[in-house]
This record gives sequence, structure tokens and C-alpha cells, in this order.
Amino acid sequence: MEPTSFLPKLPAKSDAISRSLMRVARITLGIGMVLSLLLFIPGAPGLLGPSKVYFLLAAILLVVVCTSLAILRSGAVAVRFVPVLMGWWALVLAGVISALLSPTLLPSLFGDALEIHTVGFIALLGLVMTLVPVVGMSKRAIVYVYGGILGVTALLVAYHYIRLFTGPAFLSFGQFNNVASTLIGSFNDLGLLVGSMILLLLVAVLQLQLTTRVLGCIAVATALLLGLLTIVNFFIIWLILGLFSLLVLMYSLTKDRFGVSVGERPVGATKTSIGTIGIIAMVFVVSTVFMIGGTNLGTAVSNLTGVSYLEVRPSVTATISIMREVYSENLLTGSGPNRFVEMWQLHKDPAIMQTIFWDTPFNAGSGYVPTWFIATGALGLIAWVFFLFQFCYTGITMLVRGQSTDEFWYFVGTSSFVLGFFVWLMSVVYVPGPAILIFGAVCTGIMLVAHQALLPKRMAVFNMLTTARTGFILIAIVMVVIISSVAVGYGAMRQGTAAYTFVTAATAVTPGSQNPAGEITGRIIEAFRLHQSDTFAREIALYNQLQLNALLSLPSVTAEQQQQVEATVATGLTAARDAVALKPTDARNAKILGDLYAVLAVNNIEGARERANEAFSLAESRDPQNPYYVLQKSIMAYRANDVDSARSLVMQAIALKPNYTEAIFLLSQIDIAANDVKKAIDTTLALVQLEPQNPARYYQLGVLYSADNNREGALAAFGEAIVREPAYANALYLRGLEYVRAGETERALADLEKVRDLNPDNDSIKGLVDQVRQGTVSTTSTPVGETIPEGNSVSSENEVTTSDTVPDTNLLTPVNTPTESAIPGSETTE
Repeated sequence: MEPTSFLPKLPAKSDAISRSLMRVARITLGIGMVLSLLLFIPGAPGLLGPSKVYFLLAAILLVVVCTSLAILRSGAVAVRFVPVLMGWWALVLAGVISALLSPTLLPSLFGDALEIHTVGFIALLGLVMTLVPVVGMSKRAIVYVYGGILGVTALLVAYHYIRLFTGPAFLSFGQFNNVASTLIGSFNDLGLLVGSMILLLLVAVLQLQLTTRVLGCIAVATALLLGLLTIVNFFIIWLILGLFSLLVLMYSLTKDRFGVSVGERPVGATKTSIGTIGIIAMVFVVSTVFMIGGTNLGTAVSNLTGVSYLEVRPSVTATISIMREVYSENLLTGSGPNRFVEMWQLHKDPAIMQTIFWDTPFNAGSGYVPTWFIATGALGLIAWVFFLFQFCYTGITMLVRGQSTDEFWYFVGTSSFVLGFFVWLMSVVYVPGPAILIFGAVCTGIMLVAHQALLPKRMAVFNMLTTARTGFILIAIVMVVIISSVAVGYGAMRQGTAAYTFVTAATAVTPGSQNPAGEITGRIIEAFRLHQSDTFAREIALYNQLQLNALLSLPSVTAEQQQQVEATVATGLTAARDAVALKPTDARNAKILGDLYAVLAVNNIEGARERANEAFSLAESRDPQNPYYVLQKSIMAYRANDVDSARSLVMQAIALKPNYTEAIFLLSQIDIAANDVKKAIDTTLALVQLEPQNPARYYQLGVLYSADNNREGALAAFGEAIVREPAYANALYLRGLEYVRAGETERALADLEKVRDLNPDNDSIKGLVDQVRQGTVSTTSTPVGETIPEGNSVSSENEVTTSDTVPDTNLLTPVNTPTESAIPGSETTE
């Protein structure tokens, strides 16, 4: 009897099943790449970027499975050495090595929701680049992808123009409540997409044979895109468009003169027409005008549209400073991916502490690529340089040495190279959102397809079904790939569900709930069970702290409420300890642990002060420039009647941040309690002479004058503080109270209403304004013994920091061209 053997017959060409599987893979990949630019989950604003990433990941995993099955069916594997892909996967490998050597492995690999600075995200981009040429994008498929991207852009442009005229309530989906909110990511991400489409249209009019009607449509589309870009007013985009349009304009005027006879036309070049010149000139003129007069024109556009947007990031100088510090500790592998905020806390320049951005947790440096230099050290730097070099080299050789005369592939090659180059160049100088980075990966993959068409090279084809051994190897590889895909998909589903549960926790509270903080905590605990994240644990601890403060502020506590206090303390401390254990290098985790113990210390719980000091010391070691931790130690010492320690500690906090209102106020209270008001006034007057531009010193002087019953001196001091900082909420608040005591109701209302506007969520301020207006507040009222939150013009959402004010330090830089109203000193004050 003959022994059985495994020896399938390799068909002469792929059969219907293999072709069908590859067709499904191509369609799925195309849909995933296009819709990921637009997709979002209504009611989950914090998941705008991750929702796109998870959708693309699901599509990619399906493509991987279908492609693997198709290869198994055909039994043949075609391999081609592609340096561009090798460079990107070298970057992924550098990220993995750095993550393995970092103290936060899982956050570096996957983060909370596959953020753009995680290894998982760049691996996803690598799969996009790799799969586009692997599935064999045909002309028709590329036309569909280009058409889909143009359609998405048209939809976004129409959406934003309609909202400009109708207001942000139109199609807000409960989360896009600002005219600058966009479906693709940040407002600057919209600018990047618009800029890339203008580049695409310029390449199209340069290389495609277009009718007059089509040129007219392109001219209108270009004008609309430029109009939207004037609102974004991103200087670097104007610079790139200006330079590229100038290059295209010069080439268009001279392309028939380069070594060819009149009437002859090189591949990829069309006859120059007046319409073509007009479109290119329009882009060049508008770009140049906004490069030169960006501030004034930006102010005019902002006043006309009511849209003001200013993104702020660490400057190149600050980023290099952080990189230098990280490299001095670990040159080869850097800090580890997804850890820039920790490096910022640890190594930021002390000058940052004097700005309104002193406690802003920046998640990235001046650019996406430089942030990876910090994350992955010399390994990542070399990988990035290799990838960018190979990308440029491949694109240029494809266009210069292209052997094919197919004008379609020449247009695809040119456009994909230009768009990919634009995205990766912007990644060096800026931090694009996930949608734009995905777009860059798509363009890179399409460029590789065009490169193969214009410079065809033989691929090494391996028949894996010639022997039983190679057949089983192929089956084993496909099984591993499919199982891995399922495992990755399951893990991503759990992580995505956890992220969705977390960001929707606040909106899931039952109407009329008696314990909203408890319900929110319960939802976040569900998220934490699905995916153990220090962010989730920290939020659980925060809400328990808020609940604990509410319970302890009650005039009397019942037995049931006492049990609730104990449960809240236990849950909060457990969550805070979990946060510290999951990510001990993040100062924010130690801070929330210290805050919880500080609440207990104020209520005289034995041993709480010591443990709070330990937690704050840990946080201080991770964030040494932040005065908050020293101030909290000082507050606990003051309330424990340890005045000497309190004074020493609060002076340390003021040394770190001389304009720290909370610390200044505490020092004033210590002086008042010690009956040293006269001496403190003399000392403060001397400090005012040394720091005449520090509004906090005038505030301190006003508090002391008020305690000394010197109303005129207090009003004058608070007035000086407000002159130097018109939005100084605490100075306005105390001056308003002084006016109340003096019976000057109108002036009191003017100040207190400003405070209310700066603190729209502060119910006590609203109540005080109503009492003053109704005349029911006592004229003998004195300033309360605490500070109020300052109105903060800095906001962070989806890892993007925006502000109404341009930073007054070269360590931070505005991304958009600022309007005149955003420039410090441009406001008119009374």
C-alpha cells in the first residue's frame, strides 16, 4: 500500500476562490482607508481619533485574514524587497525594543485607546502601507480610493461652510459644539486635509488632460478650499502651498522648453492653458498674501466668521531640550513610547512655570517625528531618517526614471508622492491627528503600487505547496496569522469598549440621580475591568475624592452616611494605589493619592498627613518644577498648627512659581494669623519693588491691606494686579468684595460679574452676584478665607492644547498664525 502524502497541485493561475478573497480584501481595505477619515461615534467626543483607528484596525484585520486565505489557496507567495517598508518596520521594531525596556510596557505598546504615540498605532500604519501593494490595487481601485477621499473632503468642506453660516448647533451630534470642531480631528487636521487636496488638484491640472468645464470646477473647488484654509490660517501650510505652487507655475510656463520640440510633450505633462495658469496663480497669490500678512488678515477673517483657533505646542527649542535630557539618561532606546507627558513633567524648563501653561500636560513635542526621537532614542532616530530618505529616494527615482508611458500611473505616482511627502514633512514640524497619519500611510502604499507600475521589477515567487513540508509550513503560518488577528481584534474590542464606557460615563448618569459621582464611578469601574488603565483608576479616585468632600462638608453625618464615607475612602484609595502601581512614573497618579490622604489629614485621621506627604514627595520627584505638591504639604502643616513648617514650605512653592496665587494667599493667611500684618505689608512692598510686573505680589499686598482694614490701600493694590492681568479672577473677586463693604454696588457688580464669566460653573459666585444685585448681601461682608479657581484660557481635548492667548515664552509656540486679540498686550483695558 502506498503511503499517503500531502502534495496539492499548484494551479496554473489563481482560481475563482483566491481571486474572490483578494477582491474582498481590496474592497475592505479601500472602504477602511476612506471611511476611517470620517467615521466617529456620536456622543463620545473623547473617542474622535480612536474611533477612526479602531474602525481601520477592524478592516485591516479582515484584510489580513482574507489575504492569508487567498495565499493559502493559491499556494504562492510573491516577495519583493521594498526599502521604504523596511524602514517603517525598523521603526516599529525600535518602538517595541524601547517599550520592552521602559517602565511602562503596556501603555507604551497600546496606551488607553491606541493613541498615535503607541507602538500599536505605528504598526497599524505599517500594515496599511504593506497591504496596499500586497492586495494589488488596480487602476479602478485607486480611482475609487481617490474619489472616496475627494468625496470625504467635499463633505467636510460643505459641512463647515454650512456651520459657518448657520452656527455650531447644525449637525453638532451632541459633541461638535464649536464652529472649529471638525469630524476629522482637530481644526488643524482639517487644514492639513484641505492643503493636501489643493496639492492634489495642482498635480491634476499639471498632468491630466482636462476640459474647460472640468478646469472651471477645479477652480471653484480650489477657491472654496483656500477660503476654508484662511480660517484655519496655518502658516506652514501656506508656506508649503506657496513654494509648491510657485514651482508648479514655473514648470508650467517652461515645460515645453526642456529639450523637446514644440508640440512634443513628455510623459505626465499636459499642454499649458490659461485656466491651468490661473488656478496655479490663485493658489500662489493667496498663499503669499497670508504668509506676509497672516496676523492682520487672520484677525479680519476671525472677526468676519467668528472663528478663533490657536493651537499651542512645545517649541523646537523646548523639544530639543527634553530630547537632550532623555538622551543623557538613555541614548539608545529613549524614554519609551507614549511617555512624552512624563518627560515634559520631569525635564521642562522652569520658565514654563511663569506662564498660563505651567500645569498643561503636553502629550507631544513640536512634531510627531521629534516626539518619536525622544521616545525611541537613537534607534528610532536612525529608523525615521532611513524611512524618510527611502521614501524621498523611491518617489524621486520613480518620477525621474519611470519606464512606463501610462499617464494614469504617472499621475498616481506623482500625486501619491507629493501627498505622502506633505504628510511626513508636516509630521516633522507638527503633530497631525490619527486621520491625517492614516492618510499619509495610504498615500505611501499607493506610491509603492505606482512605483511597481512605472519601474516594474520581477518578484521572487515561492511555491509553498510543492512538498508536504512547505505545505504544512504555509498552513501553520496562515493559522498563526489568523489566530493572531482574532486575538488582536478581541483585545482591541475590549480596549475600545472600555474607552467608550469611560468617555460616556458622565453622560450615562440617571436624570435626577442623588449620587451622580457614584454612578460615574461605577461606569468607570466597568471600563477599568475591561482594560486596566492608570487613567481610568485615576478618574475613579478623583470622583471618590469629590464624593468624599461632599460628604464631609455636611453639617452632621448619619450612621448610613458614615458607612458611605468609609466605602468612598476605601474605593478611592484603592483606585489611587492602582493608578500608581500601573504607572508609577506619572506624577498625576501620585498626586491624586496625595490629595485623598490630604482630605483625610484635614479631618484629623491619624497617619493621613504622613502618607499624603509621601505621595506628594513621589509626585514631586516626577514633576519637580510643579509647586502644587509643596503647597499641599504647607496647607496640611498650617492646619496642624505647624506654622514654621507651613511658612518654609509655602516659600518653596512661591520660589518655584512667584505668581502662584494660592501660595501667595496662604502666605498672607499665615502672616495674618501670626499678627505680623504690618511687617508683612512692609516686606510685600519691598517685593513689589523687586517684581513690579508680578500681579500676584499686588494681590498679596491687597489681601494684607484688607486684613489691616486699609480699604483704599486694598483697592489700589487689587487694581494694580488687575491692570497687569485683566482676567485675574481672585483680584477681581476680592476687589468686588471690598466694593460691597464700601456700598459701591455698581463697581462691585462689574468685578463680580467678570469673575462669574471666568468661572461659569461656580454656583457660589453666581449666588453672590444675585445677592449683590438684589441688595441682600451684608455690607460688612469680608473676603472669604480661600481662593477661587482662575479662569483658564487653556484647554486640552483629544491631545490638542488650545488657548486664547499667545505664549509669552519661546519655549512654547502657536501653531496657527495668531490674531491681534490673541497677542498679549493687544487688549484694551480700562
